[in-house]
Amino acid sequence: MKKILVPTDFSSCAANALNYAVQTAKLFSLEINLLHVVDVTDRLFSEDEEVIPEKYSALLIEAQKKLDQTKASIAETESLEIRTFLREGEVDEHILSLSEEKDVDLIVMGTFGINGLKDRIWGSKTAGLTGKTKVPVMVIPYEYDWNPPHKALLATNQFEEDHKVLEHIRRLIGIFKLELHVVVFTDEDSADASLYMENSMNIAGYGKILQKELQTGSVVTSHLSGHRFEDTLQDYISENDIDMVAMITYQRSVWDRIFHPSTTRRMSYHTTVPLLVIPAGKEE
Repeated sequence: MKKILVPTDFSSCAANALNYAVQTAKLFSLEINLLHVVDVTDRLFSEDEEVIPEKYSALLIEAQKKLDQTKASIAETESLEIRTFLREGEVDEHILSLSEEKDVDLIVMGTFGINGLKDRIWGSKTAGLTGKTKVPVMVIPYEYDWNPPHKALLATNQFEEDHKVLEHIRRLIGIFKLELHVVVFTDEDSADASLYMENSMNIAGYGKILQKELQTGSVVTSHLSGHRFEDTLQDYISENDIDMVAMITYQRSVWDRIFHPSTTRRMSYHTTVPLLVIPAGKEE
């Protein structure tokens, strides 16, 4: 991992995500690219849908000033140089395009979590970005304080073996010397007995596969069951002092996204620790 992209709207939520990126970059000499997008669809139209030139110009000037101040502050307090980018247009579009243009390895964004989410635009933008990127997205909860992670949890329901997907986890294990936990969840309200037994058998063998593929020590495996995935996973996180959660997301049709919301996206609203969202191919 060499380059990190951190989109910001200059909120305290985004600032906390930037701090996570900065502290990580200091440990491993990573390059940080800080992006702000002035979204004309968000604030700049009057009632007759005409752009107000004076307001538009003022926003651009103010945004550049904030980027410059942030860059100078980090250089002074953290002795770390960052690159800044100001774009105009739609936020997701520029995050995706800049991540490819600069060939970044990771996107880091903040979320406010479940409390007050409806009033927090940036948190919803973060959740909406999951599943769209070609590189992993690290979601940082607003109230999370930076600490080097020691334990990571991979939540799976497809027992992924794709080398390219698992490589992202292998890198993190190597960088932070992580202890890896892996869980599969069975919904007690909808799963039948055969699925429960299948998950129980598969998770044990999957731990051995990961141990070999990731070239790591012992992998702690668990079969979780409950009525709500998010609540059950949070209980495991708390009980086992997990510092980071990883989930693998798949490309899905618009119809499927509307009527079957992503478990990963829902988890981005609830997580109390950093959530690494790893993109894979199309869902089978």
